[in-house]
Order: sequence, then structure tokens, then C-alpha cells
Amino acid sequence: MKTNRKKLSSVGIVIREFRQMADLSQDQLADRMDVSTPYISMLESGRRYPSIETLIRISLALEVRPGEMLDRITEVHSSKTLCS
Repeated sequence: MKTNRKKLSSVGIVIREFRQMADLSQDQLADRMDVSTPYISMLESGRRYPSIETLIRISLALEVRPGEMLDRITEVHSSKTLCS
């Protein structure tokens, strides 16, 4: 049986939000993570979705607790759902 998994656009929004709060460019975050800048761009725009491992790596690169990032993703998702 196939399940319909809805992607959370709030993931990219929150990654961008925390990156900007850390005053980092996409290039700088990519360098910290040893990934490409286009990959960071795709994450932020919602064209790609990170694994939990990648989300933890992003959090650590931004010096944010992974739980804090997950909480913020939930908040943004909930506020978008309520406004729809």
C-alpha cells in the first residue's frame, strides 16, 4: 500500500531563517558542511528535502540545537496550516 507523504515546505524556510540569523551566505554554509551551494539553494527553495542526518549537520553548522530547528519547523508548518 502506498502512503501519500506531504513534504513540508517549512523545512527550507527554517533553514534559510537560521542561516540568515547566523549571518551566513549559502556559500558559507555549504563550505561549513562540505556540500555544494546549489544543494543549499535547493534545500531552502523546497526542491530537495534533507534527511534527518543532514538536518542535524545543518543545525550543527549553524550552531543551533537540532531540536530547536525541528521545533521551529513545526511552528512554521503549524502557522501555515492554520492560515490555509
